[in-house]
Amino acid sequence: MLNERLGLQVQDTIIEELKAEITELAHMVRDNFLLAVKAFEEKDTTAAENIIIKDDKVNILTEKISKHNFSAIALQAPVATDLRTLGAYLKIVTDLERIGDLAVNIAKAVIRLEKTKQTLPLFDIIHMSNEVNNMMELVIHSFLSEDISELRSLNERDDIIDSLHRQNVEKIEEALEAQPHNFKEAIQYIKVLHALERIGDHVTNIGEWTIYMKVGNIVELNH
Repeated sequence: MLNERLGLQVQDTIIEELKAEITELAHMVRDNFLLAVKAFEEKDTTAAENIIIKDDKVNILTEKISKHNFSAIALQAPVATDLRTLGAYLKIVTDLERIGDLAVNIAKAVIRLEKTKQTLPLFDIIHMSNEVNNMMELVIHSFLSEDISELRSLNERDDIIDSLHRQNVEKIEEALEAQPHNFKEAIQYIKVLHALERIGDHVTNIGEWTIYMKVGNIVELNH
C-alpha cells in the first residue's frame, strides 16, 4: 500500500512538472506569434529574423517535454486517468510546436515582403490575428485552470477566423484586379492569412485535448 501511494505521488509530481513545462512552451509560442504579427504590422524584418532564431528554443523545449512524457509512460506505469493525461499532453505539445512553426512562416513572409513595394493595405489581417490571440489566451487559461466551461465557444470563434480568412482573401483578389503588379506582395499576405487560419485550427485542437483530459471523451470543436 505504501509503495502504491509513493508511486501515485511520483506520477502526480511528474504530471505537474510536465504541465509546468507545457505552460512555459505555450507562453513561448504565443509570444513568438504576437511578435510575428507585430513584425508584419510594422514591416520589421529585424524582429522577424529574431523570431526565426527564437524558434530554436521552442524546438528544444518541445523535445525535452516529449522525452519527459515518453519516459513517464514507459517507466511509471501510469493508471488510466494519468495515461489519458500524458497522451493528451503529447498531442498538445505537437499542436504548440506547429503553432510555433506557423509563427515562423509569418516571420518569413515579413522578410520576403521587404523585396516588394509594400503598397497593399493590411485589410483586416490584424483583426484576424487579434481573434486568434484571444482564442490562444482562452485555451492557455483553460489548460492551466482545468476549467473547460468556455472551451465550447472555440467552435464559433474558429468560424470567425475562417470567415475573416475568406473576406481577406477576397479583398486581396479585388486589390489585385486593380493593381496586378502587386502579386508578389499579395502572395505573402495570403501566406500570412493561411498561417493565421491554421493557428486557429491548432488552438482548437488544444481545446479539444484539454476537454478530453477532463471528461475522457473527444469532442469535435472544429466542424
